[in-house]
Amino acid sequence: MVQTKKWERLATAALGVDRQLYLIAAAASLALSIWGAWAQFVPNPDAALYLRAAELIADGRWTAAVELYRWPTYSVAIAAVMTLTGMKALLAAQIVNAVFAVVTTVAFIGLVSRLANGDRLVVLCAAIVILLQPHLTSMRPAIIRDHGYFAFFVLSLYLVDRDVASPSRATKVGIGAAIVAAGLFRIEGFLLAALVPIFYTVREPGNWRRPSTILAIIAACLLLVPGLVLWSSGILSQWLTGRVDISGLASAWTGVANTIAARVHDLKYGFLYPYGGGNAWGAYVGITLGIVIVNVVRAVTVPLAILTVFAFLPRHVMPRAANRFVLWFAFGQAPMLLVLTFVSLQLDKRYAIGMALVLDIPLAFLVAEAMRQWRARSAVRFFLPVAAVVLVAVWAFDLPRPSELGQFKEAGEWIGREIPRNARILTNDARIAYFSGRPYGQNMRVWAPGSTAPTAVEFAEFDYFAFDMDANDLPAEIGKLPAMQVVQTFAGKDGSTVIIYVRQRDAAPSAGVAR
Repeated sequence: MVQTKKWERLATAALGVDRQLYLIAAAASLALSIWGAWAQFVPNPDAALYLRAAELIADGRWTAAVELYRWPTYSVAIAAVMTLTGMKALLAAQIVNAVFAVVTTVAFIGLVSRLANGDRLVVLCAAIVILLQPHLTSMRPAIIRDHGYFAFFVLSLYLVDRDVASPSRATKVGIGAAIVAAGLFRIEGFLLAALVPIFYTVREPGNWRRPSTILAIIAACLLLVPGLVLWSSGILSQWLTGRVDISGLASAWTGVANTIAARVHDLKYGFLYPYGGGNAWGAYVGITLGIVIVNVVRAVTVPLAILTVFAFLPRHVMPRAANRFVLWFAFGQAPMLLVLTFVSLQLDKRYAIGMALVLDIPLAFLVAEAMRQWRARSAVRFFLPVAAVVLVAVWAFDLPRPSELGQFKEAGEWIGREIPRNARILTNDARIAYFSGRPYGQNMRVWAPGSTAPTAVEFAEFDYFAFDMDANDLPAEIGKLPAMQVVQTFAGKDGSTVIIYVRQRDAAPSAGVAR
């Protein structure tokens, strides 16, 4: 490695002391969060559950909140801001998101700084990489509990590396608290409770082959299965509301086992028969592995995944200890992803973003090394502009654009203003329900596309229907209802339309078109 202080001097001149780098990165993160909140003023569909649960918690209706959504930590954070500031739920959620984004940004920079032994150029590149992280950028305006999980996940890793260098009882307590917080936001956060203790054992090169270490890793992976069943069975939410039925755990376990057996049977006799029918379990495992690999690459983002490889090949650009740290906490998550996929035979790339955040660490070292090679006029100096273009292009692609979904907000507000409070309303978009201000599950019911559609008898109980007509799987019953009348239409900028119907036997507000 060519040694030069050119880039370090430039970074110091531009940013002053190291503390200013953290302040500038935090300010940039807040600016991106403000932009995302302004651009995407209509939140993601599942945001309505978190926001409504937060409103119930702020009103002191804890049981109703948990029954509405069984993973309440994120909603509790939103409700706390609502109570302290008097803000509406949506604005409070955006404040919570911005704070978590700052924690993620600062903790990531601090972690890389420790792994790089304080190398200022690498730390500067870490700030650039985390601020340009495509998934964090695109998810900033989303009302999802992932924000809290990412913040405490990265904070846990920072505290682990700090404790390894300077052991402290207080730091270990902080690690435990951060792991619990991460798990309370997303169940996979509890995986750190296995990965961290094992890391303390295997962090020395000679300890990796110990039988006890291998057995500990296998045991931790096996514990993921009952943990997943415990979570999916709803036992945890029952405990939060004071109603626990342990028999539900056994039935959930049986249900999971029967589902997997049915999939293997279909695979054997539907896809592999008569050739290779005996390899059904092997095919099932192969499909599981393929799904995990594809979604890990998607989570890292293909161009960045290719760049990450160059951080290890043809030679490592990170110190040996940093290599071990990154590889352990990145690929140590693979068993969790495999178990999740094996049980459900599907995986959303969001579950692999924790791995992607760890694999972003080598990018900071790689960009710093490219800067040094540029200064030294190395033969590979062309790599720097390529890496810069890829980073900025990926970030720009995922930067939130101004929302074109205003029709959902307009439709909801119109319902809250014009339709009688005692009218029964069915909608296929939770955002319409949220902006209407009507309580869910009573006179306002949300039917999620893809779920079991209400029967004809159930449809007959409703007075109004507010449907996003571009949604997939619109219920067939909507076209069979007699005496339906369009009372209002809301056209979106993206060409989608929300139409509100009413039965003609009901007194309806005057028909019209809102644009």
